[in-house]
Amino acid sequence: MGNWKEVALKKAGKWPPGVRLPIIISVHHQSEEACVMLPDGAVDPRDYYERSYGGRRGGWRLLEIMNKHGVMGTWIICGATCEKYPELSREVIKQGHSIAGHGYAHESPSDLHPDKELEIITKTVRVFEDKMGHHLKGWRTCAASHVTLDLLLKNFDFEWDASVWNDDLPYIIEGHGKHFMEVPFSVYSDAAYSKGAGNIEQINRFNTWDMNTPDCVAQIMRDQFDALYERGAEQAVMMPLTVHDFITGRPSRAKLFDDFIGYAKQHEGVVFTTHDEVRKWWLGNYEAEKLLTA
Repeated sequence: MGNWKEVALKKAGKWPPGVRLPIIISVHHQSEEACVMLPDGAVDPRDYYERSYGGRRGGWRLLEIMNKHGVMGTWIICGATCEKYPELSREVIKQGHSIAGHGYAHESPSDLHPDKELEIITKTVRVFEDKMGHHLKGWRTCAASHVTLDLLLKNFDFEWDASVWNDDLPYIIEGHGKHFMEVPFSVYSDAAYSKGAGNIEQINRFNTWDMNTPDCVAQIMRDQFDALYERGAEQAVMMPLTVHDFITGRPSRAKLFDDFIGYAKQHEGVVFTTHDEVRKWWLGNYEAEKLLTA
């Protein structure tokens, strides 16, 4: 599809000894970006204020829960959110979590011209350098286009991308004289199941989102974990777990996140980790097979 190719392992990859199921918590810190728009082109105020909860309270609550359990993860942050709520980005960087850019204002590159997509990525990278003094190693686009991977390889030095949903395991892609690790994520373990994200107008005049109950979301998360943990006894798998600051950061939904971490930690070989660490672990499989030349 693009000017890149996947570098396939010759034999099944494996995790380091003692790791049966790596879980990568991705906190989508996007606050009010990508608000629902009303038919007249104005921002839906209900949606705007609901989403702003993420930057004001929800993101901090998720960080508190992760600290409670002593687990690390990756924070997927929009450039505009970093500008508006810089204290939280500084804190997660200080604590050693992985960081990835998530567009500037949660744009959907699949709907944009490649020049505009490149402009957005460049702008987001510069925001983190200017505001945080942090050079981004990772990227997750909001909706990958046919040229996203080409743009990332050709114009930047990212070590990993997490924009596609096509596998249970990482893999190397190379093109334009470079390579990085693709670490697929999964909507099926995504706490965005809390809401119906496809609507473009209010559900009714009192609320914007069509919500699933916390119990429903908790069951999805546990079922995904149980299936992957069972499979992990036979072969390498991983579990991406996405939580959104303005959704799972709410008290009742934060509780299911808290409970899930406690549940998963009871299982031998479960490791909560980051994209940076997963990249290093899986890169060892390629290095052992001498598949990379640069």
